[in-house]
Amino acid sequence: MAIDGTRWCRPPAARRCPVDSAGFTLLELLVVIGIFAVFAAMAYGGLISVLQTRADLEARLDRTATYQKAYWILRDDFQSGVDRPVLGNDGQLQSALQYAPAHRNVEFTRDGWPNPMDRPRSTLRRVGYLWDEAHRALTRRTWPVLDRAPATGLTDTTLLGEVDAVHWRFLGDGAGWTDAWPSGSGQLPSFAIPGVAAPGPLANAQPPPRAVELVLETHDWGRVRLLFPYGRASGSSRNGGVSWLPQPEVAMPPHDPAFDHGDPLHPQTAPDLPSRALGAPPVTSP
Repeated sequence: MAIDGTRWCRPPAARRCPVDSAGFTLLELLVVIGIFAVFAAMAYGGLISVLQTRADLEARLDRTATYQKAYWILRDDFQSGVDRPVLGNDGQLQSALQYAPAHRNVEFTRDGWPNPMDRPRSTLRRVGYLWDEAHRALTRRTWPVLDRAPATGLTDTTLLGEVDAVHWRFLGDGAGWTDAWPSGSGQLPSFAIPGVAAPGPLANAQPPPRAVELVLETHDWGRVRLLFPYGRASGSSRNGGVSWLPQPEVAMPPHDPAFDHGDPLHPQTAPDLPSRALGAPPVTSP
């Protein structure tokens, strides 16, 4: 109320009580942002380290799986080895297992080639292993047939990479370990014409070794020594000690219904005669 008795009102804002305003200063905000940036950088570094460790672990596991796969293939090939000489591309007779020290190339015959399509071919297969110096890799080589012609092709598959060197050794029956095979005491004679019979049996031919040793000089695992027996059982790869010349693989003719009386040498037309010996004359009805 004024002195003269008139009444007047203050504005509503003037009647309010003053209240202290709260907030962050620019310096405080900069400090908080800096601390957050430090923790974020630490967390990001830890995440990168975890991801890098995971990538390295996966790479090591993949490399280990590659070694295991190579070992399984090598073991299966050598344990399935048989005493079966073959004719090379040049018509020369090659031993069941042959090693070329100059090229570090080992070549041998193995059994157990799967034939799911029942094609007219043998279950034996010629397999080789060589060191590809240009690509630093151990390569597996295969041929489609045993006795090759000059134009017979081959298939190379990289089995293991990052291999700096390979060394082969072979264990004979009584001569100990040797760096060459055939070792020299039982070299096979050469025949320039495929299919021509040898002048007598190959009784003096050197049988395959008892075991094969492969030493790999690798970039990551260092020196790796692998030892494989040749053949699944002792003496099983010798074929009873009898050596024989390779014969050309001839395709079996298709089944002819006119010969349903039974062919003792054809599995599809053989009659059900369990008591008849293989190779005996067929039994005919009068």
